[in-house]
Amino acid sequence: MEANQHIDASPMLGEECVINLNDDEKDSIRAITDRLSLWDIANLDTDDIFTQVQIAQKEIPHSLASTLIDFRRNSNNYGTLLIRNLPVDHALPPTPNGNQKAFSKTSVSEYALLMLMMYLGEPIGYADEKEGAIIQNTFPVAGQEERLENTGSVYLDFHTESCFHPNKPDYVGLFCLRSDHDQIARTASASIYRAIHKVPSKLISILRQPLYRARVSTAYVKPGEPALYSPFMPILSGDTVEPDLCVNFFGMEAKNPIAQLAFDSLKAALLQVAVDCVLLPGDLLIVDNRVAAHGRTGFHPRYDGNDRWLQRLFVVEDFRLSKPSRYRGKHVCLPLSVEFFTHSDESTK
Repeated sequence: MEANQHIDASPMLGEECVINLNDDEKDSIRAITDRLSLWDIANLDTDDIFTQVQIAQKEIPHSLASTLIDFRRNSNNYGTLLIRNLPVDHALPPTPNGNQKAFSKTSVSEYALLMLMMYLGEPIGYADEKEGAIIQNTFPVAGQEERLENTGSVYLDFHTESCFHPNKPDYVGLFCLRSDHDQIARTASASIYRAIHKVPSKLISILRQPLYRARVSTAYVKPGEPALYSPFMPILSGDTVEPDLCVNFFGMEAKNPIAQLAFDSLKAALLQVAVDCVLLPGDLLIVDNRVAAHGRTGFHPRYDGNDRWLQRLFVVEDFRLSKPSRYRGKHVCLPLSVEFFTHSDESTK
């Protein structure tokens, strides 16, 4: 698959979804992060830290807080929000190349990411992914360029984050610390709210049936083991006009040809409404994971310490739903049982 396939013609994210902070607002957020204790951010998984951050978040600029609250209540037509000119650490270490828990010493970006995302829900992590980190570093890894995951640098197709997981995130936050050298990596999103009217109603009824299974991320599969898939599920669910979306362009299989036809129609519709942006240092892109699929164009890492570096955080609105999967007071879901999945050699017919 070519590096910039599908996303080349995408328009920029609509202005109504972009918040440009002025320097006073930026400085006020930095002041809040400076007052927070220097917790062990790399091993973040206790209620005490999140409580302190949630108390501190009340001091962020009111206009920004209002926007986040409205996004939680109503989402928007794009299922996406972009906040620009957030503070980052004055002196960043080199972009990591394999060490998931490499963090800067002052934790400005980590606290800013936590404060803003916690307006939308409770942080959640997964023991099977990124060593169970709550705030995840995403960066290109040498030797993994062709992987269709965040450690790769080739085109990453549109997907619902962790669509195969029973406790998938409701929101995904991507905080940019460094852009790629050439600033050609464009992060795209496509909202079902804008695409639904482009899909024939007869096919929509097919998409609402449990006729699709999603391939499990390789992070959940031991080396040498065959691919695993989720149980069969619908792609669309919930409200008729503004449904929930659960999709993966690359890693999802249909049960029969009619289901595949409906899937192809939906993919075409989502590509028609896709929007994108180049993330710059201090940008936070928030994707409503129930409304919008997201992806990324390819780029060319140099592994010189200055490659693209994002920090990622997942949150869920109803934290109690994941309670059976977590230890009390913890935010990381335990490893999923292999029995939850189906195997690659099981028929899709």
